Amino acid sequence: MGSKIPTIDFSHFLTGSAQDRQRTACEVDNALKSVGFFYLVGHGIDQDTVDACFEMSKRIFDLSHDAKQTLSATPHSFDQGYRGIGKETIRGQKCVKESFDFRNPKDDTVGFWPNQEELPGFRDFAADFHQLCAELMGKLLECLSVALDLENEDSFNQYHTGSMHVSSLIHYPAVSTQRLRSGEVIRNAAHSDLGTLTLLFQHNVGGLEVADMSSTDKITTTAVEKEANFIAVDPTPGTIVVNVGYLLMRWTNGRWKNVVHRVVEPANCSSTQSSQESVDCDEMTPERYSIAFFGFPDAATMVEPLQSCCSTERPKRWGPINAGEYLLKKRAVLYS
Repeated sequence: MGSKIPTIDFSHFLTGSAQDRQRTACEVDNALKSVGFFYLVGHGIDQDTVDACFEMSKRIFDLSHDAKQTLSATPHSFDQGYRGIGKETIRGQKCVKESFDFRNPKDDTVGFWPNQEELPGFRDFAADFHQLCAELMGKLLECLSVALDLENEDSFNQYHTGSMHVSSLIHYPAVSTQRLRSGEVIRNAAHSDLGTLTLLFQHNVGGLEVADMSSTDKITTTAVEKEANFIAVDPTPGTIVVNVGYLLMRWTNGRWKNVVHRVVEPANCSSTQSSQESVDCDEMTPERYSIAFFGFPDAATMVEPLQSCCSTERPKRWGPINAGEYLLKKRAVLYS
């Protein structure tokens, strides 16, 4: 586990006293100011449920190419669905991964779903898992509001009814280790997330790295990737990785960091490091599965820096931006 990635026990906020809640909110505030990422434990989503979701994820990616193509998302819209290998592009680099994204599965108007015969029980399970993540997201947004001492009219939850939250099942197929190291193949290029908060569940193969922003004075993603030191965010059972999205950074006037991260060769590959938990990457880097839950404000939300995050020493850096328009613009670039 990266030594600079803090671990926060959220059970103290969920069930603790007022002092416990305030203390946890301070821990979250410090983590988001300094690193922009943290491991969350005591979050209330049990490991058996997470493991079952990874099993469901494997089943959908094991479908035939033709079956998956029938689930493809509509370009340039809020629609969710399947995106094949190479369909996501970051700064001209095609990402060697595939994903199946969904919003609230109980809403019949959004998304594309495998039929019951191919994947029995998939949609019901997806609905339950999405709801668990949405409830946790609501508690985290409440925690953020406590950290900033926001009044009810300014609290984050009022802008997050859950209509725009997205669950994403992600699969990185096995690839040649040599091609991955040479940069010929990219799993997920350096980038930062778009929305408010991201929750990430990792399976047993790592590769996620986060930039140590204290190691560079650069700001752009390209420059950060070239000059910053990167910290491995290793998979750890029972934890969720939480990080800040661009809109939350903007909401807090830069108080909380929207940090660059990427997915590369796992740090514990046996060909580069001997360990009892090493992964055999001598010729092929094994496939990786992860599950992301992207928290996003309602589409009509106007995001601009909170007054409590602005001062003479830290003047307002951004004007208002419409959350839905911003998302559509960014998705058009990612999936062009």
